[in-house]
Amino acid sequence: MNHPILDQIRDLRAELAPGDAAPALVTALADGMAPRPALAELAAQQHRIIASDRRSLLLLATRSADLPVSAWFATLAEGESAALHTLPGLAAACGLGPDELAARPPLAGCQAYPAYLAWLALNGEPAAAAAPLVANFAAWSKYTDVDLTPGLRKHAQLTSYALVA
Repeated sequence: MNHPILDQIRDLRAELAPGDAAPALVTALADGMAPRPALAELAAQQHRIIASDRRSLLLLATRSADLPVSAWFATLAEGESAALHTLPGLAAACGLGPDELAARPPLAGCQAYPAYLAWLALNGEPAAAAAPLVANFAAWSKYTDVDLTPGLRKHAQLTSYALVA
């Protein structure tokens, strides 16, 4: 049985899908061609991105507290919390301690999406913020599940703990 909202989400994902090619850094890491410092930088930038996205999602959940989408935003924020807890293990596997992880400066290109999400959380309609989130999480999930995680296990000899714990 088709559901109009699920059909719209499927169509939106298809329309906004990034295509078959992963970003260059994801491809290099998955193929074992990127140096360990690049992975350390990814961990550091992801630390900032995920923390920002978590705050934005919590704000969206609060702003839409009387709408069904509120629970979805809260669930996504919980996922960001879980991801945030994995990053110290990945950073440590790359030689970054907690102080080095926190001291890494933000790179402007890495912060464009979290800045946009923060703007949406503050200024946009919560329901309208759901569309870019659907597209982003679908793309990022593909990159990490299909490309990045298996490649890091194989080429960077990272344990499951460094990637998940």
